[in-house]
Amino acid sequence: MTERRDYLEGGLVDIGCDGCGIPVRAGKRSTMQTSVQWRGRACELIAAEAGGRPTALVPTCPKLRESIDRAIREGRLEVS
Repeated sequence: MTERRDYLEGGLVDIGCDGCGIPVRAGKRSTMQTSVQWRGRACELIAAEAGGRPTALVPTCPKLRESIDRAIREGRLEVS
């Protein structure tokens, strides 16, 4: 179980969206891949985009993407 937990949660850091302030846990396993785990409800933008479908099917929120990119530039999130 420890390996599975490390795979799913390893390298994730807390990041708050600069747009709505909702916190997520985010990680980067490569420059092209980003993992995001919502800690509670999704932001209103993602919920609206989902239109009643599961919010996990919405690719991303532009404001959250900007927040994650800023965390990378600032060294708070690294590609693992």
